[in-house]
Amino acid sequence: MKKVERSFQTTVRLPYQDAIAFALRVHDFHIEQSIKDPNNKVFHESQARRMKTWIEHMKEFIVRNESSREREA
Repeated sequence: MKKVERSFQTTVRLPYQDAIAFALRVHDFHIEQSIKDPNNKVFHESQARRMKTWIEHMKEFIVRNESSREREA
């Protein structure tokens, strides 16, 4: 799998980039497994939803922290 080139590097985002990239790969893995493994489809869909929720919460956290740092500057 090729590494996605990142077009941003703020001081808030930088520490989280690798974790978010990994979470996206895990999400995609579970989506793929939900198709390939019908017997465990519900499990894989559930795990994919958990990863998506985590990613969404991290993005909200990052945006919130970027906004607060911009106000402080």
